[in-house]
Amino acid sequence: MNSQTLSWPPILSFLSFTTQFLFLQFPLCFSFPDASFYHSCGNTTFDCGSIAGIGYPFRGHGEPEYCGYPGLDLHCQDGIATVYINNVKYSVLDIDQATQTMKIAREDILESVCPQDLVNTTLDNSPFEYASSVDNIDFVYGCSTWFRLILSLLPIPSCNISGLDVYLVVGSRGLDLSCESRVTVPVAGWDGSFDLKELRQAFRGGFKVRWKVDSKGCEKCTGSKGRCGFDFVNENTTCFCPDPPFVSGTCSISTGSLPATAPTQPGIVQQRLSVGI
Repeated sequence: MNSQTLSWPPILSFLSFTTQFLFLQFPLCFSFPDASFYHSCGNTTFDCGSIAGIGYPFRGHGEPEYCGYPGLDLHCQDGIATVYINNVKYSVLDIDQATQTMKIAREDILESVCPQDLVNTTLDNSPFEYASSVDNIDFVYGCSTWFRLILSLLPIPSCNISGLDVYLVVGSRGLDLSCESRVTVPVAGWDGSFDLKELRQAFRGGFKVRWKVDSKGCEKCTGSKGRCGFDFVNENTTCFCPDPPFVSGTCSISTGSLPATAPTQPGIVQQRLSVGI
């Protein structure tokens, strides 16, 4: 009877290739958490100009993504804190973590009442909602002559888009404006007048938004001497601890006690299962 002998070098080569492939596709699958997650998140707070001492759910730009809630990424440039919401840049005027509110203002209309980013201010599909009453101001351009005459639109001097004059209209509420395009911007603390100086001041004053992030999980975490982070698999707040288990709901497990199953880095549990590790 003929017997076949397995050639180990080809098998080892295949296993080596497979391992390298999996590592390239899922490099985090082979990494177990350690105290570095705890030290990298919450080691310092975000400080920029008048905005200081800000922690989770925010993170400073450049810090690991798991240190903050998605969409709550703060930038700092020349002492001014900024945040991007749906690709629109806002100056951060104030943050109150106790009430989970933040006052922001569109950066492109701070110096002049003339939007540079032709994008509506919208909080849809973001972790924010309005925390104060606002009025919607529409910057419209390319409008028909009869439409301008009927509504007596207010022109904005020295403001044009693609060579077209820009006008203001209040509270269009989605109606067809018979214009080529428009940019909607909310304003708070506005007296309703079309005085451009007053309107500019109202824009500079910004408006309040509230982040829709449950803070209870983070409170339990910090109460157990942990530091808050985000789990991208379960899409919720998690807790980083200085001792095993390094990722948990809280850091209540005593130092040196290991869980029955080795913990994994946040956001990679599904990857580990998908490759059969």
